[in-house]
Amino acid sequence: MKLIKHYDFTKDKELNRDDWNVAVGEKWSNNELQHYVDKKENLYFDNGLVIKATFDGKNIESSRIHTKNKFSFKYGKIEVTLKVPKGKGTWPAAWMMPVNNLYGHWPRSGEIDIMEHCGNDLNKLFLCIHTNKYNHRDGEQYYRGLTVEEMTDKFFVYGLEWTEDHIIYYLNNKEVGRYTKGEDGRDTSWEGWPFDDEYYIILNLAMGGGFGGKVDMDSFPQEYIIKEIKVYQ
Repeated sequence: MKLIKHYDFTKDKELNRDDWNVAVGEKWSNNELQHYVDKKENLYFDNGLVIKATFDGKNIESSRIHTKNKFSFKYGKIEVTLKVPKGKGTWPAAWMMPVNNLYGHWPRSGEIDIMEHCGNDLNKLFLCIHTNKYNHRDGEQYYRGLTVEEMTDKFFVYGLEWTEDHIIYYLNNKEVGRYTKGEDGRDTSWEGWPFDDEYYIILNLAMGGGFGGKVDMDSFPQEYIIKEIKVYQ
């Protein structure tokens, strides 16, 4: 494979708006508590991209960025070097969504999670994909939870290889899980495997909600740090 995109955040001083969008808003899914903002206090560079969740006594503010309509790819491999926070209720993620929604809105056109973490389970890495037939709302999903010691203390390389028939996960270049189209008799139509569109990258730090759980309001600020992203095809 050839490297087609490299975001080296350790060399950046400000976000490249030609490649990245900053999402802003207060109404988000999963009963999350944060307001996503475009502020230097919550999104800045310090030997990497820092997404910081803050609390001013009234509002929780954090950041969410994505590459929709600026960079996307279909099939290949992506590697994200990052460190997650350890505060209770933090919910950092690196994930991908389809550009064109060929089969309709979520979850019909799919979602590919590169990594998710929850501060209420410090050493647990979650590796999930979502489809119309298999998603967390229905309790039958493509789901893996993996114990990773010192996950909140070190940088790890979270990798994902995506082909027409497979999604394979790597941790520091070692395979740690895979999903295969049609595995265990699952539906092979778009309802069970819709991953044939261009996908864009999303990085965010949510707080609380159905997955993040109860937030320790005394733990702010919390920092989610991403050093680099590499995409190969």
